[in-house]
Amino acid sequence: MRAGWILGLGLAVVGCGEKSYNEISLMPAPTLYTDGALDPFSGEAPAELDSHTRLFYATDRRVATTEDKQPHYANDRGVALRVGTVAVAMDPPPKDWEDLRDITIGGDSKGRSLSVSGSTEIGPLPFSSGDGNGAALAAQDTAAAAAEFTSAINNQLTKSGNQDVFIYVHGYNVDFEYPTLVAKELQHYLGYQGAFISYNWPATPNRFAYLRDLETANATRRNLRELVEFLSDETEARRIHLIGYSAGSRLVFEVAYQIALQNQERSTPRARLGQVILVGSDLDRLYFAQALADGLLQGMDRLSIYMSSSDAALNVSKVLFGQHRLGQIAAEDEMTSRVEQELISESRLSLIDATDAPGADLGNGHWYFRSSPWASSDIFLTLLSGADPAARGLVRDDGKALWHFPQDYPERLSRAAALN
Repeated sequence: MRAGWILGLGLAVVGCGEKSYNEISLMPAPTLYTDGALDPFSGEAPAELDSHTRLFYATDRRVATTEDKQPHYANDRGVALRVGTVAVAMDPPPKDWEDLRDITIGGDSKGRSLSVSGSTEIGPLPFSSGDGNGAALAAQDTAAAAAEFTSAINNQLTKSGNQDVFIYVHGYNVDFEYPTLVAKELQHYLGYQGAFISYNWPATPNRFAYLRDLETANATRRNLRELVEFLSDETEARRIHLIGYSAGSRLVFEVAYQIALQNQERSTPRARLGQVILVGSDLDRLYFAQALADGLLQGMDRLSIYMSSSDAALNVSKVLFGQHRLGQIAAEDEMTSRVEQELISESRLSLIDATDAPGADLGNGHWYFRSSPWASSDIFLTLLSGADPAARGLVRDDGKALWHFPQDYPERLSRAAALN
């Protein structure tokens, strides 16, 4: 068997060292796979899979120099939106193809870690407003980067047999490497279908930089919106799916909101948003309600909002801002029956309570999309099938807007996967 395919998957050996932002423990495999409900690789042979496993990135971080400690991109803002590919290594590495399948389907992910082993920049995209010093970018350079990026995305779409692009947008308190590793996990458990992009906005790896990072997220929303429109205009992508986590969900929300408003003024929508997923969203509920009234859902196929009553991070945010956050579960007396019915009537909106999903309360309860095999299963099935919550095995009580995970979710999931 060729040894190269393991490197192609970005799962190569790495040396041991001090824990850092450039290392995460591999998330547990989703129940969707470990229970045999679905094969994420769709029966592909190693050589076939190897041909479409590149992970792309897009970042408006400043390019690191020899004076920076960071090897790829610095921990502050750039101006241009730069794209490229990145390699991720696993330690210990899989011995062979069957070992990799056991990690994914058998659930043998414990004791394995991921780290970024290298990146290759393609270049800045044409809509970038300038370089790091504010100077105009050379048109021939941005045109060449756009052409190479377009070709690479289209090649990935063709070889994977899936015409969708998936974009993961991270939260605060991270550098370039950390969200790239999470994106690689998501790409892997999606079976390398379609093309996957890690959108690495210039968050700061400092837990005290939250307000600074929120402002930075707002400052980068034009770049993310332009990226979605670029992919819609220039590539063969059928749909662009957005997954926003924590503070990154604000960025995803703002972009989806802008696209919805712009689409109302066009006879033919420019951006082709598919599934928009917000996890642990630190967004004001009233602002969200106003966006719904403005036609937010008209710009996408479906909006899924994952919530949890175990999310301690959002409890802190509630104290900070003095308002309930979108990713929190509403109290019984907080939502009137009229509001419940309005939310239920929105066929493109899914509100999902992940509180009862095993593993959702680990740590501070904020990263359940990685810690809970049930929650990750629902997210992956949403992205792969586009099915509504009932068709994914979730349930909700009569007259209630929230979907939740029933005790027999694995059995329901198996039946749902067979139908999807």
